[in-house]
Amino acid sequence: MEINVSGVRNPNLLKAENKEAEQVQSKTEQDRPNYNQASLDKMAALNRSMVMQKPVSFKGWKPESDKNADIINKMVEVIKSPDINKIAVSGHQSPDGDSIGSCIACATMLHKATGKDVDCFIFGPLPKRYEFLKEDMEGVNIVEVPRNKETTSDSLAKKHGQYDLAVSVDTSQTHLIDPNYYHGIFKNAEHTLKIDHHPYIEEEKDGKIVNNDFADINLVDTNCGAATQLLMQFAEPLGMEPKELSKTFSEAVYTGLLTDTGGLKFSQNVLAFTDAALLIQNGVNNRELQNYALGNTPKCVLKVTNLANQKTQFTPDGKIAYLIEDKELADAKKAAKQEGYFQEAKDAIKGVAGAMPEIQGVEVGFKVSPFGDKASFSVRSLHADVSEIARSHGGGGHKNACAFQVPLDGRTLEETVQDVIAEYQQTIAEQGY
Repeated sequence: MEINVSGVRNPNLLKAENKEAEQVQSKTEQDRPNYNQASLDKMAALNRSMVMQKPVSFKGWKPESDKNADIINKMVEVIKSPDINKIAVSGHQSPDGDSIGSCIACATMLHKATGKDVDCFIFGPLPKRYEFLKEDMEGVNIVEVPRNKETTSDSLAKKHGQYDLAVSVDTSQTHLIDPNYYHGIFKNAEHTLKIDHHPYIEEEKDGKIVNNDFADINLVDTNCGAATQLLMQFAEPLGMEPKELSKTFSEAVYTGLLTDTGGLKFSQNVLAFTDAALLIQNGVNNRELQNYALGNTPKCVLKVTNLANQKTQFTPDGKIAYLIEDKELADAKKAAKQEGYFQEAKDAIKGVAGAMPEIQGVEVGFKVSPFGDKASFSVRSLHADVSEIARSHGGGGHKNACAFQVPLDGRTLEETVQDVIAEYQQTIAEQGY
C-alpha cells in the first residue's frame, strides 16, 4: 500500500481499491443462493410435522418401577373387567392445574381403554384457565359439583346413581375430597382406585395405625413432580401406543406437570424433564401450553398478585417470608370471582407464597388465611424439610411444600402466625439453614 509523506493514502490508489471491492462484492452477490425465507419457513414446518408424525415409542410410557408395574397391572385388570360400565373420576377440592389435568387425562384415558363414557367430577366451577382442555373431550362428561346447601351426599347419589369404578387422582387424603361426593359416590362404588404423588403416611392415632390408603388399590409415587405423570405410565399396560392417546390427554398431562413444578422450576429429579420431552414428542406445543397454564393472566388476577406481593412480610433475620390474607385481599378475590376467576385469584396468592423461597435469603415462605376457627397454612421452602411441622398439625405434603390448619384457640390470626413462625425458626436452626 502506497502512503504519501503526510500519512494520507494516495487518492488514486484509494479509488482503485474501492472499485475492486465493488467488483468482488458484486460477484459474491451473484454467487450467493437466492433464499426465499417464506419457502424456508414452510420447509421447516414440514420437517417439524414429519418429526411429529413419527411413531412415539413406549420408552418412558411404561411403569417407572417394578412396584408401580405391579400396582398398575392390578388396576388395569379392574379397568378392563367386563363388569365396569359406569366410571367416575375426581380430584381434590379447590382444584389446581394438576388436579384438573389429572382428572381430564384420567377420564380420557379410561374412555379410550373401555369405550365407556366417563363422568369427570370437578369440585366447584372449572377454572377458566383450563377450559381449553374441553375442546376435544369425546366420551368425557364434566360434572361440576356446586358448593351450596342444596347439594348433599344423598342428592348426589340419587342424581348420579352407583358407579362400577371410581378413581381418585392427585388427592392424598379423604378430607381433601368434597364430602358429599366422597360419601355419596366414591364410597358406594363397586371398585375404587387412588393415583397420587403425595407422600404415603402411616402413623398411630388413638392406639390405631392409620394411613392414607383409602381406595381398594392405591398407587403412590413421590418421584413424580405431578400426579399427571403417573397416568403416562398406564399407556403400555393398557396396550395403547402414545400416538393413540388424544391431544387432550397429552395436553392435560403437560398442564399438570407445568403447574405443579412451576414450569419445571421445582423439579427434584430428571423424570419431569424426560416426561416433558416425551409429551412434546407426542405433539404437545410447549410454548402454547406454557401460556395457557402459567400465563394469559386476567387483569383482575394481576391485581391480586400485586396486592399479595405488597403485603408480604419478613422475619427480622429475613429467613422467613409470609403473607396474611386480610380483608383487602379477600375483597380483591371477590372482585376476581365476579369476573369468573376466583380459583385463578386463589392460585395467584398461592403462587406468591410459592415464589417466596426464591427471594434472596429466604428459606421458608408461607401464606395463611382464616378458615372458620382455624388458620390455614400453605408452606414452601428452599432446602428445609417443612413437612414434619405440617404432620404435627394434622396436615401433610412434600418435603418442600405442605399445608395444614391450626386451631386459633382464642388467639388472633396474627398471634397464631407468630407461633408457627417460631416453630419454623427452630426447624431452620436445627436443620442448619
